[in-house]
Amino acid sequence: MKKNYTIKDLLVLLLGKVWYIVAASIVCAILALFVSKFVMSKQYQSHVSMYVKSADNQSTGQDKTNVDLQDINASKSLVQTYIVILTDDPVMNEVSDKLLEMYTPEQLAPYFTVTSGRVSNDDLRNAYSMIAVNQTEVLQITATTTNAKLSSDLCNIMADVAPSFLIRVIGAGSVEKIGDAEVYNTPVSPNTTKNVALGFVGGLMVAVLVILVIDFFDNTVKNSDELGDIYQKPIVGEIMNIGGKTSKKDEGSSADRKKQLLFNNKDIPFNIVENYKTMRTNLMFTLSTTRNKIVVVSSPNPSEGKSVTVANLAASMAETENKVLLIDADMRRPVQHRNFKLKNNVGLSTILSGESTFDKCVHETKNGNFAVLTSGVLPPNPSELLASEKMRELLEYVQHKYDYVIVDGTPLLPVTDVMSLADEVAGVLLVARYGRTTYQEIEESMKKLEIGDCNLLGFVLNDISAKNGSHYGYKYSYKYKYDYSYKYGGKDASAES
Repeated sequence: MKKNYTIKDLLVLLLGKVWYIVAASIVCAILALFVSKFVMSKQYQSHVSMYVKSADNQSTGQDKTNVDLQDINASKSLVQTYIVILTDDPVMNEVSDKLLEMYTPEQLAPYFTVTSGRVSNDDLRNAYSMIAVNQTEVLQITATTTNAKLSSDLCNIMADVAPSFLIRVIGAGSVEKIGDAEVYNTPVSPNTTKNVALGFVGGLMVAVLVILVIDFFDNTVKNSDELGDIYQKPIVGEIMNIGGKTSKKDEGSSADRKKQLLFNNKDIPFNIVENYKTMRTNLMFTLSTTRNKIVVVSSPNPSEGKSVTVANLAASMAETENKVLLIDADMRRPVQHRNFKLKNNVGLSTILSGESTFDKCVHETKNGNFAVLTSGVLPPNPSELLASEKMRELLEYVQHKYDYVIVDGTPLLPVTDVMSLADEVAGVLLVARYGRTTYQEIEESMKKLEIGDCNLLGFVLNDISAKNGSHYGYKYSYKYKYDYSYKYGGKDASAES
């Protein structure tokens, strides 16, 4: 799916990952500090300056204070020529000879490549840098090594060797050393402060790039508006993440589901309750024009929150004084009996196999408007039972007895059970899980529904996280900005809504 980003999208995405970005920046800064302190070798520099004299200046005997502009320009042009000459091999050979008079090959070995009693010309060239100071006629020679005294000696050797080579090669003009190179014991590299700053900025940029690349290739559903626009179907519900999961291992467990159930649970956050009330209202409007009020709730894959969504939707609808029946038609992995703490020795499977009747299997709750029909014992042929004449007769019977019938169906992609009910229901409500269900899985599910001639009523985006750079973080933090569960007349007003 092609993604188009606006500046707002990018800001929301990056703000949602700001702690990852900060952590990556700090780690890279610390790494840069460690490398600067313990890995990188300290570099020391020394320099010597030489004044370039033009041939005219020398021949006329003019004093420096009387040198005209033409003489200065001539000296400047000589500087560039001198730099080329002074970095040539004959000069480096002479520097090598002078250096070996001051140091033994063993003493130079840690700093240069010494072969057959000679220092490598390339190593020497790399140690030197020469520039015209501020585009003047002053030539500055700098030497950089890991030894402060060696750097100073290299500068002085070059200053001593240079005049004879330049006069012999050029035949005109000369250079005059302004002063001797000194030993500077303060390292010029590594610049720890600069490296740490670069590490921090580099970590920040890499973190941002990684986040953008991951998001670009992330094909999971994270935007309900986008989901509805792509498939031209309504978004019936948006359910925020309820939180409270202790670990990935506990996800989907009975204890985890219990934290998310509205039924007889006063600890559900107010915004989650409102999510389901909004979903309930939307679904009722959607069903107002259908031939019956039977809805199958499914999802592309298991573990996408389908069964919890079904349980909460049915419980929420029963609060409107409508008679609601929840049927657990997932006879492969049923969970509604555990959600509502009911026995499951009889249920849908025993009704469809002719072993029992609906009235003997249905469980009426304390709320007289809400009933649950569990799956019953697991049959070997669930698809055949759902496609049977007895299933059609059962749905025909319950739709006259209840205002709404909510069916917990199997996931669409692994099995085809839901398609067996296409002719008997108003349609299918498809649950997608935020950050897990992919658009490809939605596409494949819709193809299955189309082949089975099933009516797709709309989508429910479940488990929406406001902590992952989603626009929902802003949308819902504004919507639930105020605490609606205020005290009124000595009672919690939210309990009466």
